[in-house]
Amino acid sequence: MKSIYEQALGDTYQLLHPKLQERYRLTGDAVFTGAGRMEEISGGSFAVRAMMVLGIRARLFFPERGRNIPFVIHNKVSRDAKGQETVHWDRTFDFRGKKRHFDAVMKWDSEEEQILDLFGKPALLGSSLSLHVDDKGAMHISSRSQWLPLFGMRIPLPRVFHGAAQIVESYDEERQCFRIRVHVRNPLFGTLFAYKGSFTGTRKDGSGGSRDET
Repeated sequence: MKSIYEQALGDTYQLLHPKLQERYRLTGDAVFTGAGRMEEISGGSFAVRAMMVLGIRARLFFPERGRNIPFVIHNKVSRDAKGQETVHWDRTFDFRGKKRHFDAVMKWDSEEEQILDLFGKPALLGSSLSLHVDDKGAMHISSRSQWLPLFGMRIPLPRVFHGAAQIVESYDEERQCFRIRVHVRNPLFGTLFAYKGSFTGTRKDGSGGSRDET
């Protein structure tokens, strides 16, 4: 069975760096666990960061910023109430022992043929995603429409309230690691937050076997 990322990219999935192809082949019982450091976590005015405090309990936003921050990512696959595969993205940042989270789940929308990204636990924000592969084999992910998921409905957010995300994940052959850049921007407030860094990881399949992705 193809992962939701293979479905979104179609034939261009084969243009991804081989390490990224393995990394994003998340289907069935596959699990990916990675660890590394964020060189820098930045962005957001004092007022914006004060509001992000409200997102801590929902594992959605956090106000802390810094450099050389330990980072862990955990991806696993489950099925929702409709039996569709859902990919979990659990990200943890360690600010000197104070752990902050940025969690989401992604699923494939077969009607609109796109990936949907639901942020927080429980989900408090939804976004559709656009994916493409660049000429160096890196994965580019950007947000499109955004909404509030309420009672099974999507309440559209005006663009002025969007947190437009741009993510680039690549593989560094020289350092043998994944590299990640994330930038989230709002039309009114500018950059809400951004981070960049690197990590190594291991993918395990349903048979209990593992594969070092570094």
